[in-house]
Amino acid sequence: MLRATFLGTRAELNGAFLDALPRFYPGLSDDFLKVLPEEERAQPLDAYWRRILDSDPAVHGPAARAWHDTERILSEHTPGRTRLDLNSLNSSRALPATPSMEAHYFQNDCFMRPDQLLAEAGQLERIPGIIVQGRYDLLCPPATSQVLSAAWPGSEFVSSRAPATRCTIPASGMPC
Repeated sequence: MLRATFLGTRAELNGAFLDALPRFYPGLSDDFLKVLPEEERAQPLDAYWRRILDSDPAVHGPAARAWHDTERILSEHTPGRTRLDLNSLNSSRALPATPSMEAHYFQNDCFMRPDQLLAEAGQLERIPGIIVQGRYDLLCPPATSQVLSAAWPGSEFVSSRAPATRCTIPASGMPC
C-alpha cells in the first residue's frame, strides 16, 4: 500500500510550491518569497535549493528553515499556523536535516530520468498494490497517484473521497 505518492518530478514541486501554495496560503507564499532577494524570486525553487546548499550559514540557515516550515504547513491537514515567522529564520536553533537532503535531490532531478518511475512501474505487475490518496494533500497531489496507478497494472487507486469499504488490503481483507 502506498500513501502520498511522490514521483520526484519538477511538475509536482512546481504544483506544490508555485501553484498550491499561493492559492491556498497567499500570505505564506508571500513570506516564502520574501526570504529570497528580489532578483531570485523569478525562479524561487532553484534559488532555495542553491541557498540551502550554500556553505555560508547566513545563507543556508534562513533558506533551510523557511523551506522546512513552508513544507510542513503544506503537509498538514489543519496547520497550527499559516505564515512564516520571518524573525526566527536567522535564529541559532538547530537546522532541520530534510531541506539539505531534498535540495540535493531536487537540484539533481532526484537522480532519475524523466518519467523513470512511471516507465518502470510495469515491473510491479505481479505485485498487487493499493494507492491511497488524501484529497487535501497539497504536496502529493491525487493526479500523481492516478498516473502511477495507470502505469502499474497490479494496482488500484483509492481516493479518500471514495467509500471506505472500497479499500481493502488484499492479503488480509482488512480495511485501509
